[in-house]
Amino acid sequence: MSSSLRTAQLAFAVPDAPWAALADGRPPTSVVADAEPPGGHQVQIPHLDLVLTTILPAAAILLTLGADVLSRLPYPRLLRRAACTLSSPFRDFFTLADLEAPVPCPLHRAPWKARVLVLGSALQSIVWLAVLVYREEVGDLEGSVEAGVAFLAWTYAFARVLARPPATPPYLLLGFYVTCALAALHDVALDLFGDSVDYGALVLCGGQLCLAGLLVWVAGTYPLRAEWPADNVAKPSDPSSNKYSVPEDSVNLWTWSTFSFVEPLFKISNSRTVNEEDVWTLSPFFTHKNIFTKYLRYVSEYPTHSLLRYLLVSSSLDLILDVTLESWSAVVGFVPPYALQRILTALSDPSPNARNTAYFFAFVAFLANLSFAQVDVNKGWFTRRAYERTRGQLFCALHYKHVSLTRTESGLLTSAFRALKRRDVSGKHAQGPGGSEEDEGSADLGKIVNLMQGDAYAVSGRFWQFAGFFLAPVRLTIALVYLYRLLGWSAFTAVGVTVLVYLLNLPLGRYDVYLMRENWRASDRRMNAVNELFQNIRFLKFYGWELRWSQRVKQARDDELGWRVKVNIVDVIITFIWHWMPSATALASFVCYTVIAGEQLTVATAFTAIALFNQLQTPMLQLPEQMFALLHAYISMQRIQSFLDEPEVPDWASSLKRDPQTPTTPAAQIGFDDASFVWDAAPGDRTPARFTLGPLNIRFPPGKLSLVSGPTGSGKSALLVALLGEMHCLAGKVVLNKAGHQVAYCAQNPWLEHATIRDNIVFGAGYGFDEGRYQAVIESCALQRDLDMFAAGDMTEIGEKGITLSGGQRARIALARALYSQAKVILLDDPLAAVDLHTANHLVRKALSGDLARDRTIILVTHHVTLCVSVAAHIVELQSGAVKRSGSTAELREQGELDKFVEAEDVVDDTGTEASSHTEVENEADLTAAKANGNGATALADLGKLVDDEARAEGRVSARTYWTYIRAAGVLFWVFTFLFMLLMRFIEVSFRFFIAKWGEAYEQSDASDGPLTSIIGHNPLDRLPPPNQDVRPWLMIYLYISIASALTVLFSISLGYYSSLQASRTLFSAMLRRLVRAPSRFFDTTPVGRILNRFTADINTVDNALHVSARSALSGTLNFVISFTVIISVVPSFAPCALFIAWLYVRLAPSYVRASRDLRRLESISLSPAFAGFDELLRGLPHVRAFGMERRYQDRFYERVDRFQSFDHVYWLIAGWLNWRYDCLGSVVVFMTTLFALWSGVSSGYAALVIVQAAMFADASRTLVRVLAQVELDFNSVERIVEYLNVPQEAAAVVESKRPPAAWPTSNGDLVVEDLTVRYAPHLPDVLKQLSFRVNPTEKIGVVGRTGSGKSTLAMSLLRIVEPAGGHIFVDGIDITTIGLEDLRSRLTIISQDVSLFTGTLRSNLDPFDEHTDEECWDVLERCHLKTILNNSLDRSGSTEQVRLDMPISQTGSLSAGERQLVAMARAILRHSNVVILDEATSQIDSDLDDQIQRTIREEFAGAIVITIAHRLKTVLDYDRIMVLGAGDILEFDTPHELLRTPGGVFRDMCRASADRRVHQAVSEACAP
Repeated sequence: MSSSLRTAQLAFAVPDAPWAALADGRPPTSVVADAEPPGGHQVQIPHLDLVLTTILPAAAILLTLGADVLSRLPYPRLLRRAACTLSSPFRDFFTLADLEAPVPCPLHRAPWKARVLVLGSALQSIVWLAVLVYREEVGDLEGSVEAGVAFLAWTYAFARVLARPPATPPYLLLGFYVTCALAALHDVALDLFGDSVDYGALVLCGGQLCLAGLLVWVAGTYPLRAEWPADNVAKPSDPSSNKYSVPEDSVNLWTWSTFSFVEPLFKISNSRTVNEEDVWTLSPFFTHKNIFTKYLRYVSEYPTHSLLRYLLVSSSLDLILDVTLESWSAVVGFVPPYALQRILTALSDPSPNARNTAYFFAFVAFLANLSFAQVDVNKGWFTRRAYERTRGQLFCALHYKHVSLTRTESGLLTSAFRALKRRDVSGKHAQGPGGSEEDEGSADLGKIVNLMQGDAYAVSGRFWQFAGFFLAPVRLTIALVYLYRLLGWSAFTAVGVTVLVYLLNLPLGRYDVYLMRENWRASDRRMNAVNELFQNIRFLKFYGWELRWSQRVKQARDDELGWRVKVNIVDVIITFIWHWMPSATALASFVCYTVIAGEQLTVATAFTAIALFNQLQTPMLQLPEQMFALLHAYISMQRIQSFLDEPEVPDWASSLKRDPQTPTTPAAQIGFDDASFVWDAAPGDRTPARFTLGPLNIRFPPGKLSLVSGPTGSGKSALLVALLGEMHCLAGKVVLNKAGHQVAYCAQNPWLEHATIRDNIVFGAGYGFDEGRYQAVIESCALQRDLDMFAAGDMTEIGEKGITLSGGQRARIALARALYSQAKVILLDDPLAAVDLHTANHLVRKALSGDLARDRTIILVTHHVTLCVSVAAHIVELQSGAVKRSGSTAELREQGELDKFVEAEDVVDDTGTEASSHTEVENEADLTAAKANGNGATALADLGKLVDDEARAEGRVSARTYWTYIRAAGVLFWVFTFLFMLLMRFIEVSFRFFIAKWGEAYEQSDASDGPLTSIIGHNPLDRLPPPNQDVRPWLMIYLYISIASALTVLFSISLGYYSSLQASRTLFSAMLRRLVRAPSRFFDTTPVGRILNRFTADINTVDNALHVSARSALSGTLNFVISFTVIISVVPSFAPCALFIAWLYVRLAPSYVRASRDLRRLESISLSPAFAGFDELLRGLPHVRAFGMERRYQDRFYERVDRFQSFDHVYWLIAGWLNWRYDCLGSVVVFMTTLFALWSGVSSGYAALVIVQAAMFADASRTLVRVLAQVELDFNSVERIVEYLNVPQEAAAVVESKRPPAAWPTSNGDLVVEDLTVRYAPHLPDVLKQLSFRVNPTEKIGVVGRTGSGKSTLAMSLLRIVEPAGGHIFVDGIDITTIGLEDLRSRLTIISQDVSLFTGTLRSNLDPFDEHTDEECWDVLERCHLKTILNNSLDRSGSTEQVRLDMPISQTGSLSAGERQLVAMARAILRHSNVVILDEATSQIDSDLDDQIQRTIREEFAGAIVITIAHRLKTVLDYDRIMVLGAGDILEFDTPHELLRTPGGVFRDMCRASADRRVHQAVSEACAP
């Protein structure tokens, strides 16, 4: 349209101009010179002036008008519904309606923008009206029509904006403005490059261009969203901060197109380290709570739809856009090869217009490359959105499953939110052939970590690379058609080679899938072994087994790497085939083209064909890779689906599944109706149930206290667990309403969070923190004295698994949590077992029958019947899983059954029940003091915060980190890798040079001379015969170069895989070895989840990503240097321009590198809390579900994963920022290089060489900074591994020169301690102060004292868990500090309440290293009475089998606490140690069985020194001597009789303060005359 305006002014001045011809009705001449391509077709663009100036703007405004009209027409409901259905895949699945509180966007309130658009359109309309009047006056009909169309178009644009000022970019009008700007630009170009320049017309067209450009810019500054998803969206003027969400929700069209909205982050990264508070939070459209809530809503509407279908539906828009944008790249991607062909053809054409054709196609290639920059950055964002949402949904689905998980017969609790609903069936393993565990069995923590870290990524990765698979055939088809037009039928040889390669890859692909499946299974086993090792590291150190146990982990790792080696071998073969295929296809095609067809392989034909063969390589590589990746993702989806299909707890048992508005049962009713229960079994496990509970017919009185008692293994704890819905109900039903947080649960194994004491007690109660209620609970649970011990009071942080607290403190905090809650039903699993009788009396009076218990139904499992019977309203006695007695207290008293019950069940000592974990007994000696000095663990708690935040490195990755990896991989291998990659670059350049010479050899004889001749000297190719006479020598050289290139690639890839495996093996083993040898204190302050993160995410990076990024960085560097060298050598005049462009690259790089490095580090450390929380949750699932706190943990998981993904999301945003700029610069590089090559007048061969090298230079420049940054990011994983290579170490495991005798210590040996001083850290005070004493052979010593007196420290010193700061310990004449720790700990034995069992069998727990015979194992089982107890359980369950040594056992399991202690006792007896340390080793066994076990201990350890750390005084009254410790000193050390006779003695005062009748009786007897 602008040409008519220009025609109106200049029609008579320049009559021969194209616009003048148009005005006269003559067809305009094309601005593109005709060129004859090889096929004989002449390229013309007819009526270009008419198309650009009239047709395109008119079409744009008509499209706008049509859209406006159609949007206002009324449509039938059926048609609207059909349109809605058909358009649903094209709409965003997540809308503002799915968010909580969208707000209007404040940025679109800018009336000046609408005014500019109105005024600009009005001005254009007025001008065109004037032109219309003029054309009517001169009688120019065609000009009048053109001007009239323009006037109407601008008038409509004016009226449209005036009537409806836009709030978001008016895209249709924007398109109209752009077409007008292009038309004006076209006219300006004609004026500038015409035969003569009319400056008046140039100014007029330039003004029109500026006005149209202004309208384009203003229209693009409108925000993309009319409403914001939240009120904290970052505005363009806001700094980068986690107070705001990502600014991508507030962007306009231009900031979105260039990703400049991320630049506020660079202001921070350029000045200092980016911290967590500097990074924007996720957009509400990405937060996991929102996307998973939408998933749950979708599942409720379409319950039959699979998870995969939902993932496809939710990402449909992103996938469609991905395919659409990728289609542009696939189709337009062939424009640069075509342009290259036309440029090279033009250079060979001596006609005067040929050079113009070359310039034109150079510009066309430039525009195509620029379009790729914009398309790629937008495609990357949409594919990344699909990836992030898919990964987040899988994360949440896996987590959601876990909180509905029930226990198995082995009782292992395994994963956490699909985990929140899943039954736990992992403890009872399905046995495969040879007794190996089948991976199709239920999941445990290691496997679930792999599901989240591996399988979820594999599935979501297919969404990220979705379009590549579908567009690969399109690319192949276009390339083959183009090759056919270029080479004729010879191109079909490429098809034949391709088909042959696919046939070769088919069996390789199948085998690769099999290997990958086995590799993942091996990875699961390795992670399970790592998890089990570090979950039980303290126990393993006690027994000196940590190194031998770590060998199991190393064996699992070796098995995994063995499968990985096979995978790598197959991958090397596949990679070699696909990398050589372009050369092979080109060679075969060139042979047919030159030898058989007899055609000349000109420069244009050769380089275009090679470019097309390289274009073929991408889809050819993508198809098999994508196919294999899809198969891998299919396997991963199967594994995820298998986990999601595992059984869940009943709907009423989980707050996530039941309807909160519909109570399951009346709140007052609690009990069972003909209910029978077993522990759940793994799928496919046909092993008969070892224990059956029921049938039960019980009703507990509401608002009263009920007692449940029975002997060890009778099912007391199982009754509470079944009441909570955690056991599989075979028949009948449970009567309990868990809705509305009406239930609280306190297990005998107190589960506490890694949080402060206050947080554990409040535990998200509905009324929050109530100071009055809180203090009442503290008093009722006798916690005030304990809180006074800590400097931080109730704000003291509880370590993982409650390591900073004693067992009694843990039990009372768990009881306080239950009492503080709003629950009406409280289930207590013998909290009294963990405290002395004095404290038990206090708890019964204040907690169980005080004001806090009023109107609350309390079901208490206990052996303390005498203490509790006076306040109990109902009693249930169990025996072998069945009810022996049941009824109200009054009824049993009338029937005479109450006295029998009390006589049978009551104990005067503190015995436990069958809780599935350890319980430490409260220290009775503390009754004599109101305060106690802290020991080492307490000293840690005194700081309030026990576990420090995970360390994060700052600045660049150190050279030591790089050197560590290089040494681990092998220095020599890296040297050879570099040499091979250098050789690959040399061969590649030589190949291009050879092709150039080959093509030029068909032309004049002097064409071989070129700029490189002065550098390389005489060209040996000049000796070859001309190819038009004999082409075979040229083909043979081509073959040799191709084979050399292929072999170099093969050796380079093989070396890369080998060095990567070597580095993985070395770093894994080194980290494992260092962590296993770390002192126990390290594990007290380091969460297991943090360690597991090193063994998953970081090791996976070293396994898979690091060598790829390192090789890419090395390859990019070589490409950059060599390409730059070749370009400068051929076109020296380009050097200044190249240096300036290189400076621009370098100028942009630092901001990205600094920000991306910090973001990746933040991302790495943000993973650990998620996994640590996962581990913590799996241990406390029954508690979480009992309290109805699943949603609390669900929200916490959302927050942690949101934090992790925010760093990942912003990282990819700044990567898009860099990619767009580097892609644009790369387009400029290729364009400028082409222009310089054309201006310098080099031959077509050298021009082709320069253009190809320029593309490589641009690609290398674009990727080099990103890849170098990626290398640094990946080396962050090595950096984190190196951090653990520097952890403190224990003393040597074995000192060869100081190995003790095989029989050491003998039964005749004594124990001598001289001036023993122990402190937990150099800056902490002494815990033991110059202790000196002697223990005679076979003597039995009891050690008592108040909390913090040093009892446990003394025991730890004997095992050198804590190293002495001074003094000596002699065992049987040998100073234990001079021998290795393994020699020491393997000869001494400690038996504590902290029972550690391992997933496996009964035998593997007794004798993990097969050092004893089956007969010896059976013997200790009988001596500990465990065989009888287990057989009784089997008989009760109706099984005809007897207990077997291969009976499956898990880490926690349904073995009762007493049974677990019996296993630990049998394991200790099997060691036959002559120095034994006991720590209330039978506290959880009923009285009768305890008497039998005590006899066994006296018999088995009759010839051994026994040192008992006594928390209850009655356990050591019959010992040879008793040591009383106080504040690290020995206060008394004598026989019990003498100590009790000592007036004012400390031990005597302790005994007098005890509530135990036996202790009082001993004092009376000792004091009697």
